[in-house]
Amino acid sequence: MQTIAPKHLSTSEAARRAHRVAGFSLLELLIAMTILLAVMAAASTLLSSSIGTRTRENKRSDGLSEAQRALNIISRDAGNSGYGLTDNGIVASDSSATSIRIRANSTSNSALTDQDEDVRYVYQSAKKAIVRYDAYPAASGGTTTVLASGIDSLNIKYWDATNVEITSAGNYPNAVRVTVDVIVNLPAPNGQDITATATTPKVRLVTDIALRNAPTSLDQF
Repeated sequence: MQTIAPKHLSTSEAARRAHRVAGFSLLELLIAMTILLAVMAAASTLLSSSIGTRTRENKRSDGLSEAQRALNIISRDAGNSGYGLTDNGIVASDSSATSIRIRANSTSNSALTDQDEDVRYVYQSAKKAIVRYDAYPAASGGTTTVLASGIDSLNIKYWDATNVEITSAGNYPNAVRVTVDVIVNLPAPNGQDITATATTPKVRLVTDIALRNAPTSLDQF
């Protein structure tokens, strides 16, 4: 039987084979780690931006929802104002362009002491909030509820039966309609620098409410 002698490798060939077996060099590892860190940094930045955008949009949505809910509640109470009374239910002494107090005898009893029968809406400029005060329960001083925050302004206008704005508070009991105008502050869109322009994004919401229980309104039907 013929025996095949082992083939002897040259020094250079042996070195090349040893290099292939040894794996990556330190320089190759450093390059790979640098590329990996760059990719991870880019991914982290993208993720952080996405989370920030989602959080900002949620705040914008919440701000609008609060303002819309506040207008809906004001519309409900103002629409019922004057029910069971001889006037439109507006208390002139506690009403203005930023506040309105309205009453209704919804339970048809001799006193306005039940829930939702004597309420007042006030805009607190220091807190940028619309607050609802309900005189019920009187024993504990009533109930206070913050309806919406982040409100830049609240403007209430009163209108008579001839569609003329009432500017004197003493004539508010003659109103047959009120307009509630709200401006809401919203977080800046992603990437917008509000410090450069000193302008905060705002949304305006307006609702027109008929005082259907006002004596003048009833006379029209």
